[in-house]
Amino acid sequence: MAWIFSKRCEKLIEKKSIEVHLSKKVRIRILKLLEQFDECYQDSTPTGYIYNTSMLNESLEILKAEHGIEKLYAYPEEGNGKAKPSNLNEFILRGNFPPYLFDTLEIFFSQISNNEEKYKYQGNFNNIMEENNLPWRMAGGKIFPIDSKYIEEEIIQRTYNLINQIKFQGALKEFEQARIDLTNKNYEGAIRNANLSFESVIKEILGIEKAKPGELFRKLIDSGYIPEYYEGFLRDFEKNILRCVSIMRNDEEGVGHGIGFSENIIPSELAELSINLTASLINYLIKCFINKEKLVGIHEKNHKEKTEKAIVEEDIPF
Repeated sequence: MAWIFSKRCEKLIEKKSIEVHLSKKVRIRILKLLEQFDECYQDSTPTGYIYNTSMLNESLEILKAEHGIEKLYAYPEEGNGKAKPSNLNEFILRGNFPPYLFDTLEIFFSQISNNEEKYKYQGNFNNIMEENNLPWRMAGGKIFPIDSKYIEEEIIQRTYNLINQIKFQGALKEFEQARIDLTNKNYEGAIRNANLSFESVIKEILGIEKAKPGELFRKLIDSGYIPEYYEGFLRDFEKNILRCVSIMRNDEEGVGHGIGFSENIIPSELAELSINLTASLINYLIKCFINKEKLVGIHEKNHKEKTEKAIVEEDIPF
């Protein structure tokens, strides 16, 4: 099962905390986008029957399977009357439940095999949203409401891509939940899940399942993944930067230990800051992790080649 848009945001959609409104012009552009990246191919049934299909057709079938529905509905072209079972074009242009269209866009992204084409498709979708002043962007193949275009495009999108690349799926879900909490104005949840995501990334990097935050940060500093750029960097990094989201989680009333009698109101800007800081830190740590692993791989390869060469030389008769 896929964690597609309407499933991730199910409660928010039910409460109408978020609503997807797409004009006819935008829907036409989305249809053209899907057609541009669509590919036709042949497939076969278990009985051996060969048939023609396309990525877009298969995306709609996956959508139906994900939601356990037989048909997709759309309003009549004239705009009056109840929604009726629809074909592909009718569903995209006049579908009665816009979140399903976002689901389709995400599923279609997953059907594209070439990574370069994936991100061209994603970039084109984001351009459509930006040009029509719509508050949605796609990052890592998933659609989210945005609070800041810069953060979404320059930091958060890269963070999603990196987490996906490394396959830290637990951390990815927690980070996604933090963004959903922020949209739902659940600011304590946003800070809490941002912190959980950050800790999960560190655990994945270190290969450990459990550790208290203080111990976790110390182990990371001692691991060698983060360089000592200058004298005292690691000490200051752990004290002043690495712990910042954890401190928000612990010290802001209502996040780590319940709201209590104070009924503390968590500022929205603090919750947004926690997510942005988490994104930046995850981005940085994963890059350090990748660089370190590459160096280890190079050293192991060199050591193996030297060992093999030595063995061969020992076998040479004189």
